[in-house]
Amino acid sequence: MRKIEKQIKDYLAYCEEVRGMSNTTMSMKRDVLARFVGVTGILRLEDLTNEVFNKWVAHESARKISPGSINMYNAIVVAMVRYYREMGLSIPINLVLVKKLKEERVRRNFYTFEEIERVITMTDERVGLIVRIMFETGMRIAEITKLRRVNFDERRIEFIGKGRKHREVYITENTLKLLEEYIKRNGIKDDLWGLYEYGGNGEAPTTNTVRNWLKLAFRKAGFVDFYPHALRHSFATDLQRRGASVAEIKEMIGHENIATTERYLHGFDGKMRELFDKYR
Repeated sequence: MRKIEKQIKDYLAYCEEVRGMSNTTMSMKRDVLARFVGVTGILRLEDLTNEVFNKWVAHESARKISPGSINMYNAIVVAMVRYYREMGLSIPINLVLVKKLKEERVRRNFYTFEEIERVITMTDERVGLIVRIMFETGMRIAEITKLRRVNFDERRIEFIGKGRKHREVYITENTLKLLEEYIKRNGIKDDLWGLYEYGGNGEAPTTNTVRNWLKLAFRKAGFVDFYPHALRHSFATDLQRRGASVAEIKEMIGHENIATTERYLHGFDGKMRELFDKYR
């Protein structure tokens, strides 16, 4: 094991065991740091200079990664540098010279039902099912990545969402039928949701993997500026166009908002399926 690999391993152990960071955060840190080492080729943190760091930023920019995402990736690397400096390690990079990239204001895209259908027809069955479920339920990409078959009870999907909140959402009868046919046709096992097991090694992909699947699918359909959260926005916008109230949308999408959401929660106890049936 190269020294940089051990340094990353020890740092991630600290983040997980001492700081108690979530699985999603740990997955992101692991992916970014591995890519950082692959791009820069450094063998130890003691070799990290501003020139090496700038090479990393230039590489990510050339991949058309958004400035906001690059800033987030840079923050992960910088956090590890600061950790090891606190541990007494001498690292030559001058963090004062590590500047945030200027972020453009994100335009909240949304896609219509017809546009979603077009994307689905132009991608493979697995990704098409992911797009369907995200559009029909408003699930986040990190949430859908973690799903297993045990989360499904016919049309109902139960899972732990953002903030460790228990959530339930519903897919349509048509999507359930397509999912069941897919599972049966591909001989999917019971312990892992077939969207990820089929053609793989029995392990769920990272959020970056699913994000790339989705981006490719939308690019094929002519949507070059896609980002996964747009599917949540599309879910909410589609509900609004179908006549759902703001209170109903907030409950179905699982938002936490003291000012507007909490006073409506009690009114939806036991009625989640009816809401999804009414508007999906």
